[in-house]
Amino acid sequence: MKRFTQFLLGLGLLLGAFPSKGQSPAQELSPYYVKTQFAGDIGLVSVGVGRQSFNRKLETDLSFGYLPKKVGGDHLLTVALKSSLLATKPVKIEKVDWYPVTTGVQLSYTFGDEYFASERHLSRYPNRYYRFSTALHLYFFVGGQVNLTRIEKLNRFSGYYEMGTMGEYLISYVQNPRYLNPAKIFHLALGAKMRL
Repeated sequence: MKRFTQFLLGLGLLLGAFPSKGQSPAQELSPYYVKTQFAGDIGLVSVGVGRQSFNRKLETDLSFGYLPKKVGGDHLLTVALKSSLLATKPVKIEKVDWYPVTTGVQLSYTFGDEYFASERHLSRYPNRYYRFSTALHLYFFVGGQVNLTRIEKLNRFSGYYEMGTMGEYLISYVQNPRYLNPAKIFHLALGAKMRL
């Protein structure tokens, strides 16, 4: 996994090293992008590729996340399919475009012998012992994004922030708000994207 992550990061740096050939307006750039993310229930760090669609208002990407044993108690590998909607028009602040509201959903799968998608296939536990899949997760989030649209040589880059929770956390919170508080179920994610 370490070599794969190094390869993707090296590829991103290599692609970013080529000049943009006068592509200052954001619309002239490719709809494809590479991204890296810190946290956000897909691992400590993740890398992925994606594509913008619907007049650059919808971003859909596939990411691979890693959580090291030092942080999570076990090495975890996760794959996620994520869609983000840039729900508002950008606010132009000098040389950047700020999208104050983004929202979306992510479907992720965690690999490992102790994780399962359905309890029917897990004979060592009584039926209904686990109420949710431990491998398959639906994640809802809101956030924002800043595009470095009018900064020469950086116009391919954007940064984003998200706050979200997994569906099962939200259901558990609604059913038992005395035990769980919002700080336990909501998580922050920070990331960067580079359009190709």
